[in-house]
Amino acid sequence: MPSDVRGRRSRAFNVERKLVKMLSANKANHVFRVPVSGSRSFPDVFLVNNVRDLVVAFEVKTTQESKVKVRREQVSRLFSFIEAFKKYANREAVVAVWFSREGKWVFKRLDGLLSEDVVVSADEESNWSPP
Repeated sequence: MPSDVRGRRSRAFNVERKLVKMLSANKANHVFRVPVSGSRSFPDVFLVNNVRDLVVAFEVKTTQESKVKVRREQVSRLFSFIEAFKKYANREAVVAVWFSREGKWVFKRLDGLLSEDVVVSADEESNWSPP
């Protein structure tokens, strides 16, 4: 495996772990990192909060650029995943982007299936915040 691919995977793994740690600070959250890179069925990270009757599926990205594009297939995967949790009143799909130059997260909650790619930029305000 080329070193640039290993480097990207390592950065992605570390950012996913950073998100899991942040979300796990709330003891009511049960947070899982799904170590199945490129899976067609699972999100990168998902959260279950039984107190808030909530399931959240995350597509996690990291970039040194000022924006990142998330392919619509990746977004569709999030909605397919949360569809299985119909007993939960609140089911959310979120793109979580770590902008390393700015040292900040931008969380973009997605409403409904989208027919195009999603672009998240560093100057956006998050429209989702961790429970």
